[in-house]
Amino acid sequence: MTLFWIITAAMIVVALAFIVPSLWRKSELRVSDRDKQNVVIARERLAELNNELAAGTLSDEEYEQTKLELEQTLLIDLEAGDEAAQAGGPGKAGMLALLFSVLFVAVVTVSAYLYLGTPQLVDPAAMQAQQADQELPSIEEMMTALVDRLKENPEDAEGWYLLGRTYMAVKDYQKAAFAFDKLNQLVSDQPSIMLALADALAMASGGDMQGRPAELIRKAVGLAPQDQTALWLAGMVEDQAGNHARALQHWGRLKPMLADDPESTQQVDRLMAAAQRKLAAAGPGEAVEQQVAAQPARQVITARITLAAELAARVKPEESLFVYARALEGPKMPLAAVRLKVSDLPTTVQLNDGQAMVPGMNLSRFDQVVVGARISRSGNAIAASGDLLGEVSPVVVKGDAVVELVIDSVIP
Repeated sequence: MTLFWIITAAMIVVALAFIVPSLWRKSELRVSDRDKQNVVIARERLAELNNELAAGTLSDEEYEQTKLELEQTLLIDLEAGDEAAQAGGPGKAGMLALLFSVLFVAVVTVSAYLYLGTPQLVDPAAMQAQQADQELPSIEEMMTALVDRLKENPEDAEGWYLLGRTYMAVKDYQKAAFAFDKLNQLVSDQPSIMLALADALAMASGGDMQGRPAELIRKAVGLAPQDQTALWLAGMVEDQAGNHARALQHWGRLKPMLADDPESTQQVDRLMAAAQRKLAAAGPGEAVEQQVAAQPARQVITARITLAAELAARVKPEESLFVYARALEGPKMPLAAVRLKVSDLPTTVQLNDGQAMVPGMNLSRFDQVVVGARISRSGNAIAASGDLLGEVSPVVVKGDAVVELVIDSVIP
């Protein structure tokens, strides 16, 4: 606080440095002006004497005597002015003006700051007291307000996401799972939300990922096979389930994506080493069986996908592109699915059993399927009005089927 007032005093001195010279200069100007007036008066009086001498009203002796007195008077006045100037000061009146100016500037400056400024900022105790008065609401208060808001507007997806993340931060995993479940129902099969829900459910169960968490993670990795989080968790799910060969497959796909993250790469290496030891300990027969099961089925459907030229202007490069195969007759859930972007078009996609959304519901179980590609305007996996669609059916599931797929219609 002392430093603040020292700086304030210095600034006042700087301000006075602009005022004092002006007042001082005015005093000097007054002395100079008085000398000029005395000279003018003396000249006028001398001119009068010359006129009187010429008119004969003044004798030569009187003229000389009066002229001498005039010169002496002017000399005395000029010497007095020089003494005042050499004194180097403004005199009594000037000193009063200077003193008044100094006091006026100092008093007005400090008073104005105390009234208009924020003096408490230079007082740590006052500033801490003000901060205490303006303290932010607690996490519990903010969560209560958010819950109340969601009761009034249960369709607020962003609110449910924020509530879920907050509950995860405070380690209330049951409530976090409830919030993410509500969000998952609203946004319908978004991989990131499915993974968040699976994580919350697993944490609420003490880290057990089997059951619904496993189902959600397997579905998420099918929708987003290049998602690092999905691959990481999918490997953990399969490892917990005893499917070590499949876990190695997921982590093997993940590892090249972590080339710029040495710490994460080391963690994946440790997980893979542990899974390989478990696989070796299971015995040769079971290891071979797992490795065969982990390999993609020989039945592969290759889809070559293009977008009709007349629809190209209706889409944006960042919009989602879903490529899928579903049963011709039976459940509508995709048997295999891949998520891309419009910017990837034209593209070629291979659909196989490794992309099954639900274990056991894969291409190999059906003889004929529908192969489709849909551009989602909202990004949701569920079809909606305005989405662009292209489908081919029936497609026989055997060998290496190849499908030419054109996205050429709009869902009404």
